[in-house]
Amino acid sequence: MLSESVPATVESFLAPLDRVLVSVHDIGAHGGLLFQVHPEAEVRAVGRELSESADRFFNEFRVNDRAYRKIQAVDLSSEDAETRFVVGRLLRDMRRFGAERSVEERDALVALASRLDSDANEFNRNIAASPRGVSIGGPDPLRGLPADFRAAHTPGADGQVRVSTKYPDLYPVMNYADDPELRRRLLLEAMNVAFPANIPVLLHLLSGRREFALRLGFTDYAELVLEDKMAKRPENVVGFLDRVALLLGGAAAREQARLLARKRKDQPDAAQLEDWDGRLGVGAYYLTKVRVEEYGVDLRRFREYLPFPAVRDGLFELCRELFGLEFHRNASETPWHASVEVYDVERGGVPFGRCYFDFVPRVGKYSHAAQFDVRTGLRDGGLPQGALICNFLNESVPMAEARMDYRDVVTFFHEFGHLVHHLFSGHGRWFYGTMSALEWDFIEGPSQLFEEWARDPATLARFARNPETGEPIPNVLLERLRESEAVGRASYLLRQVALADVSLRLHVADPHGLDPPQLFAGVFEGRLGYPFNPEYHWVASFGHLTGYSAIYYTYLWSAVIARDLLTPFHAKGSLTDRGVAERYAAEVLVPGGSRPAAELIRRFLGRDYSFDAFERWALAADRPFGADGAGAKGDPRG
Repeated sequence: MLSESVPATVESFLAPLDRVLVSVHDIGAHGGLLFQVHPEAEVRAVGRELSESADRFFNEFRVNDRAYRKIQAVDLSSEDAETRFVVGRLLRDMRRFGAERSVEERDALVALASRLDSDANEFNRNIAASPRGVSIGGPDPLRGLPADFRAAHTPGADGQVRVSTKYPDLYPVMNYADDPELRRRLLLEAMNVAFPANIPVLLHLLSGRREFALRLGFTDYAELVLEDKMAKRPENVVGFLDRVALLLGGAAAREQARLLARKRKDQPDAAQLEDWDGRLGVGAYYLTKVRVEEYGVDLRRFREYLPFPAVRDGLFELCRELFGLEFHRNASETPWHASVEVYDVERGGVPFGRCYFDFVPRVGKYSHAAQFDVRTGLRDGGLPQGALICNFLNESVPMAEARMDYRDVVTFFHEFGHLVHHLFSGHGRWFYGTMSALEWDFIEGPSQLFEEWARDPATLARFARNPETGEPIPNVLLERLRESEAVGRASYLLRQVALADVSLRLHVADPHGLDPPQLFAGVFEGRLGYPFNPEYHWVASFGHLTGYSAIYYTYLWSAVIARDLLTPFHAKGSLTDRGVAERYAAEVLVPGGSRPAAELIRRFLGRDYSFDAFERWALAADRPFGADGAGAKGDPRG
């Protein structure tokens, strides 16, 4: 393709080049997926090598001066706006990463970039390979936990119950366990996953990223990765985070006082909320109490109405109604584990894509929740395929009988929003026009919008039923759930500010002599106003530091936009208005990265997005304790 005999035209050069890029990307995506999910360590190792090999290819391609010059030579004057935009962005990225530099400089950049990919994979491997936990005994060690959780956690031969830091154990314990010592011990374990192993790995990664940025003429790595985002500059992110923190600070303090008042009903002499009371945001013990006692919302009872098959099928039905998507189980596929479900997707009777659901924790498996690309879809190529890799279900409970925590349902919808985005954007002309090319500070917008269908009483009512009795979840409880969810929101968002600040500062600071746990603690204390336990080393398992690097602020930035994207639905009085949903899909999801994010948003809203909807949502519960009559909303539920 790079030889002089191949003309520098769209059809003879750009189109074949695009197919090569797609093929290598998909090899890397397959390898990366196997590295994160396969039950066999040998296969995970092979997957990692495939992923890193694809990364090395792209590292070399980005600085290939012959490819760069040939792309520049292509005449685009008669091409459509999408092609001109995509090629312009490709050239910009190659220029940013060193295509115009000397051979020696480019060789050094390629070697360094490949080292960074390996460091990031090692950081992730250590997290997946380092589950921790506690053993507990006593007459009723699981007091307060849901019945199905207790049934799945029986004492072993030594009389001890084992509870791990995996999500299906961690969050129920931190939300419901009445034994504060159990919560304290498990939180300590969770805050030390992959510690100390990941601290030197992180420092090696940060030092390499800084060197990479300096070689390219940037002040630091944050400046490099922000240049092509909506925010553009680190100082713009700092200003954004400060604005959100100023908005939330008073409301979050009042929320914490409200929860401390509830704790003092149990412990009259309590001087403060502890981290294991929910202050740190890993679980929400006293927030759960407030929601039960003041709103009549007990999420333990919600589990009765949320069997996994019903939630999954309800989500499929919602997508059929909103977007015309049909999901059909493909039992002939043999995925990487027996618990993985495979679905073929159609739209209008035409094949549209494929998805994989892997929801059961395993040793060595990715430990959070995410959507992974499996195959890139293109108009004249294959169909898009994606995988949801989550950890909602207990491995000891048959999937057909598994119940979901409501918070996991929201996460399911969030990750499914990424999947829908991947499916819709996978039918364009160019690889650099798919969802993966979109500015990453908007990449969470569609998934955060999709969460709202999990919070919408009318939507939940469709599938939230007790499978044994057929009883639907009472509408009054769904309305109370919506109101109760506003409580604690300001505190949660302020913790997101702190995490975003950590990710940015780690990539601005000089890694020489840096103590990442100390930086993490200092940022949290500064943003949240209370001490961070020196025994915690959360930064060692902060997995977003690999894929998102300095831009964890993406979640908050996208949340501001997502709240505004909901306004056309609200104007129609329904989140399931088909006309608005189809317009949203056409204007925001289908284009993927083929246009600037701000343009996609403007086309859908008819204007630039604003901060107003986010502000109203973030402060929805900011009123004096009891002033809304919350205590009279109904009987508490056990």
